[in-house]
Amino acid sequence: MQRPPQSNSPDSGLSDGLSDGLDDGLDDGSGGGMFAEINITPLTDVFLVLLIIMMVVSSSVIESEKESAYQKGLLAERALQVMTPQGAGVDDLVAEDIVISVTTDRVIFIENDQVPLADLDARLVALKSDNAATRIILRADKTAAYDIVMDILARCSKAGLSNIALASRD
Repeated sequence: MQRPPQSNSPDSGLSDGLSDGLDDGLDDGSGGGMFAEINITPLTDVFLVLLIIMMVVSSSVIESEKESAYQKGLLAERALQVMTPQGAGVDDLVAEDIVISVTTDRVIFIENDQVPLADLDARLVALKSDNAATRIILRADKTAAYDIVMDILARCSKAGLSNIALASRD
């Protein structure tokens, strides 16, 4: 679309549009065409506000999970970085329960004490001799290898510990 020719005579009162700073957005071929610029400052502001909101919400969710774990007596689960899978358990921990935890990198803990796999059998036999009615709570991370969990279950059974429960989260 071409602009109609304009007169630049002083008596016509019209100018070419470039000298007075006004541009109607039409390209007349003289290099002064439309130039679109995107201002990303408001977009950046929105993203920063959303980031702050997500950080506040996530920290409050973590704190509420810690409080819930503290009330249930499961604070050791957070300390050992063991995230058990979802489940529908009905029993709560009692003081006589022995908790065996397995992390994602196959590290075994008995009541927050790290136990090498080679010493696990001896520790389980000692637990059995201390209290025959001991309930073992096996708390394995949901990404832990299945074979290590099955190995611990077999070792508990071999040591005579038959009251074994698998831990889960609500």
